Amino acid sequence: MQIDVYDFDKTVVPYDSAMKYWHWCLLHRPYLILILPFQVFVSLLALLRIISVPTYKKYCFRFVSLLNTKKTVSKFWDRHQKDVYPFFLPENRKSGRKCIVISASPAFLIEEIAKRLKVDYCIASIHDEKSGKLVGEVCRREQKVARLRALLPDAEVFDVYSDSIEHDRYIFELGKTRYLATKGTLRVVEN
Repeated sequence: MQIDVYDFDKTVVPYDSAMKYWHWCLLHRPYLILILPFQVFVSLLALLRIISVPTYKKYCFRFVSLLNTKKTVSKFWDRHQKDVYPFFLPENRKSGRKCIVISASPAFLIEEIAKRLKVDYCIASIHDEKSGKLVGEVCRREQKVARLRALLPDAEVFDVYSDSIEHDRYIFELGKTRYLATKGTLRVVEN
């Protein structure tokens, strides 16, 4: 099977979708302000590197326990689907290859937009949809490759798209052609 692999945040959309979703939820579900002190505290611990990114992600999505997640995610993408860069729209992708999105953001958030945009496979961090708790590891760095190979062990990777050579060097190594995505503009990256 021939595939093209896309990072999601800051590659397909111009922002970190998880952060954008959190802000959107605060605006549309004002009662979430009650847990803002906890969110800020955990964020500061992560920024100061007192806690790791996986530990941070274990706690930062706990706010979804106070929401109807399916409904809020759907409404979020109703508003923000227009933010998807044109190169990623189904009509602009290369035909004949499967489209794979791999993201560190929560699967409950990415799967909805992936379905709308006719993505063949979506690989993302698994969070319990009711509690928000991280299940397993964050889908980042080497984990992206491990999960891709677990799902599609014999896939031939053609094009890889990401906004960061440093953070996604592991998936970049898989591609025949590598595209650095900067604000919706693609540039081929040499080996």
